[in-house]
Amino acid sequence: MIAIPDFSLGGMENWGLINYRESALLYDEAISSASNKQRVMQILAHELAHQWFGNLVTPVWWNDIWLNEGFASFVEYLGVDYAEPTWNMPDQAVTSDLHHVFGIDALETSHPINIDVSTPDQINEAFDSIAYNKGASIIRMMNHFLTETTFTKGITNYLNAFQYDSAVQDDLWEYLTNAGHADGVLPMEMTIKEVMDTWTLQMGFPVLTVTRDAEGTTATVTQERFLLVKNPNSTDTHDYKWWIPITFTSQNVQDFDTTFPSIWMSAAESEITINNLPDNNVWVIFNIQETGYYRVTYDNNNWDLIVQQLLDDNTLIHVANRAQIIDDALNIARAGILSYTTALSVNSYLGNETDYIPWKAATDNLSYLEQMFTRAAGYGSLRQYLLDLLVPLYNSVGFDDNLNDPHLEQYKRVLALTWTCELGYEDCIANSVALYHQWMANPTNTSIISPNLKSTVYCTAIADGGEVEWDFAWNQYLSSNVASERVVLLNAMGCSKEIWILQRYLDYAYTVDGPIKKQDADRVFSAVAQNDVGRDLAWDFMRNEWLLIGEISGTLMTLGDMVDTVSEEFNTPEQKKELELFKEEHSEDLGTATRAVDQAIERTANNIAWMENNYDVIVQWLADHGYSRE
Repeated sequence: MIAIPDFSLGGMENWGLINYRESALLYDEAISSASNKQRVMQILAHELAHQWFGNLVTPVWWNDIWLNEGFASFVEYLGVDYAEPTWNMPDQAVTSDLHHVFGIDALETSHPINIDVSTPDQINEAFDSIAYNKGASIIRMMNHFLTETTFTKGITNYLNAFQYDSAVQDDLWEYLTNAGHADGVLPMEMTIKEVMDTWTLQMGFPVLTVTRDAEGTTATVTQERFLLVKNPNSTDTHDYKWWIPITFTSQNVQDFDTTFPSIWMSAAESEITINNLPDNNVWVIFNIQETGYYRVTYDNNNWDLIVQQLLDDNTLIHVANRAQIIDDALNIARAGILSYTTALSVNSYLGNETDYIPWKAATDNLSYLEQMFTRAAGYGSLRQYLLDLLVPLYNSVGFDDNLNDPHLEQYKRVLALTWTCELGYEDCIANSVALYHQWMANPTNTSIISPNLKSTVYCTAIADGGEVEWDFAWNQYLSSNVASERVVLLNAMGCSKEIWILQRYLDYAYTVDGPIKKQDADRVFSAVAQNDVGRDLAWDFMRNEWLLIGEISGTLMTLGDMVDTVSEEFNTPEQKKELELFKEEHSEDLGTATRAVDQAIERTANNIAWMENNYDVIVQWLADHGYSRE
C-alpha cells in the first residue's frame, strides 16, 4: 500500500499495490481526529475488500460496477467493526449509507443500480451513490433476510466459482439462491433473482403504509414508490413494485434482534393484511434495525404511541430504529404524506437521547429545514428552536475534549459543538475563538487544540475573525506536512465571511500549478459553497469557469458532487432557471456531471414546492411552541 501526495481518488485497489491519497492512509494520533481514524480504517477495509470484489472476480461490464463498489462499501463496515467493535459500525451504516442514498433515490432523476453504459462519461457517472451506498444497503438487506451464515456461504461459493474470471449479477443471484434453498431460509418457490431484480433493475424504493384497524390487531400494509415530490406531469408509467422482506416487533415483544423476515410482500402485491398484532394501545414498529431498503409510516395512533414510548423510555427501542423513526418521520413529512406536527413531535424526546446515532439522524434531517429557512424571515424562530434542542446536548458533552471518551461520545461532542457554533451560540463561539488565538500566539504548540475540536474551532474563529485569522490558517496549511491537518485547514478557510477572501481562495485553488494541489481544489470549492456568504460566489465561479473546473477537478464523482453542494439550498424559481440555463449553455461539456445537473434541477423544483407547501406551516408550528420572532 502506498500514499501518493497528489492523488485524485481516496484509494485505488490495484491488485498488489493499492494507492491512496495521503489523508486516506496516514493517521497521526497527536494531530488527527477520531473521524480521521475511522475514515482511514474504512478506506483501508474498502480497498482490501476490492481484492475479492473487483480483482478476484470482475464484472463483465460497467453496468454491474455495483458488484465492486456495493460490496466494498458493505464490507468496509464489517472490517472496521471487527477491529473496533465498540464503534457500532453496523448502526453507523444506517445513517451514513442508507439515509444518505435515500435522499438521492427519492428523486425521479435517480437511476437503477444496474444501468446501461456505453460511453466513457457514462462509465464515470456510474460511480455514484447509487452504486456505492445503495449497493451496500441492498447487500446489507440480503445479509439479513438470508441470515449471515447463508449469505456468507452463497458469497463464498460465488467467489470460488468465478475467481480469476468475470461475472454478472445473475451469477451472484444463482449462488445466493442455491444457498438459501439449501439452508431452508428462502422458500423453494422464490429465487434471489426474482426478489433482487426488483431492487437493481428499477430505480427508487418503497414506502410502506401500516394502518391498523380500530382494535389494532389487524393491519393493512401498502407499498408505493417513495418520491420527495410527485410530479403530476411525469411521463414515467412504470409500475414500481418490490419484493419486500417485512420485519416488525411490538411493545409487548420488544424483539429488535430478529431481522429474518416475518412475511414477504411480493412485487405483484400493492396491499397485504397482517393479523395477530397487539391491541391498539400498544405500538408496533416495522423494519427492525432498518435492515430493509424502505421507509415506513403508520396511522396517527401508532405514531402517537411510538412518540410516547420515546418520551417515556427511548432505550426500549433499538438505537437504529430510533434513528429510523426520526429519519422516516421527517422525510415522509417532507413528501407530504405525514403532517409536520407529527414529524416534529418525534424530536421532542431528543433531550433524553444519549446515543450519537439518533442525533446524527436528527441533525442530518434538521439541516434540510435550516437550509430552506436560511434566507427566509422565519429563520430566527427556527434557529432558536434548534438551539433549544442542541444546547442541552452541548452542555452535557462539554466543550473540553477527552480523547479517552468512547469513540461515538467523541463524535457526539463534535456534532454538538459544530451545530451550536454554526447557530451562533455565544459560549461555543467564545471558547473556539479563545483557543484559536492561543494557537496563533504559540503556533508550534500542536496540543492547544484537541484533534477532535479543530474543524469547529478553526472554522468558527475564521468566520468570526478577518484577514489576520485567515492568513494564519493559510500559513499553517503551507507549512504542515500532516495530510489530515491540511484537510481541516482547507475546509476551515472556506468559513470566512469576507467575500474578497473567499474569491481569492477560489482563485488559489483553480490556478494551474498553484499553491493548492489539484486533488484538493474541489474541497476548497465545496467549503466556500457550503458557506452562506460564499454560496452565490461559488455558483457564479462555477458558471463562469466550468471548463477550468473540469480541467482541474474533472474526475469520477467530483464534478457531480460539486454541483450537488453548490445547489443544495436552491429553492427559488430564479435559481431553477439559472440551473436550466447552465445546463443549456454547457450541454456539450457537462461530462460526468450530466445526471447531477438534472438532479439539481429536480431538487430545486422540489424545494420550491416544499417552501410553498410547508414554510408557513412550520413557521406557525414554531410560533405555537413559543418560537416567534415577529
